[in-house]
Amino acid sequence: MSRSRDWLRSDRFRGIVSATIAGAAAVLVSVAVTLTTGDADTEAGLRRSSMTAYVVAWPVYSVLYVAWGARVYSRLPSEALRRVSESDDRDDRGVSRLLHLTGTTNTTLTAAAVAVIVTIAIAQQEEFRSEPVYILLALLTVASSWLLMVFSFAQRYQRLGATADDEPFRFHIPDAPRFGDYFTLATLLSTMAATIPAEISSRRAWLTVRTNVVIAFLFNSVIIAMMVSLLFGGLLT
Repeated sequence: MSRSRDWLRSDRFRGIVSATIAGAAAVLVSVAVTLTTGDADTEAGLRRSSMTAYVVAWPVYSVLYVAWGARVYSRLPSEALRRVSESDDRDDRGVSRLLHLTGTTNTTLTAAAVAVIVTIAIAQQEEFRSEPVYILLALLTVASSWLLMVFSFAQRYQRLGATADDEPFRFHIPDAPRFGDYFTLATLLSTMAATIPAEISSRRAWLTVRTNVVIAFLFNSVIIAMMVSLLFGGLLT
């Protein structure tokens, strides 16, 4: 029973269910758009249907996966949290890491790639960049990718704290750290804040922090800047 419950709480299970729901939502919205425009048999209609499905699926997946994961981690007692964290770490070392389904760096790079692809695809097509709704969906896609990046590193920090024999993060709070504390840490590091709410006391933790800062810097300075230039430049021309 314990193993069954741990599987239902696992990162892999949340990812599979979130992706399934996001795919179903994307298909429904895409079909609705096709029926509304009535151009299903044209090349333009196929592009519109595909792009609509793409920019709907990713935000739905990201928000559902992050909200679900945060709720699970916040409600688990310490022993169950340690057990689930160890199981998720084992999953990350398997085939799922090669398929980019889990793993902090893989997840964040995949999120960044999605943001870039969507931004360029919408900016290069006049039929999309001239419509505010697609600009809004592109912005939502980029924001979802940034949220997924922050959550992935918060998840990694939480796993380090739950599975390490030492104390890799020392928060300035009287009780044991919760997932929300790790999420705050990841958020501040991802926004290049001058101060962080914890002392870092292990090399593995420092390596994760360094990766977090580098990827967040590239995301903030390159992807978001490119998004603003391409999307809003096309909207104003």
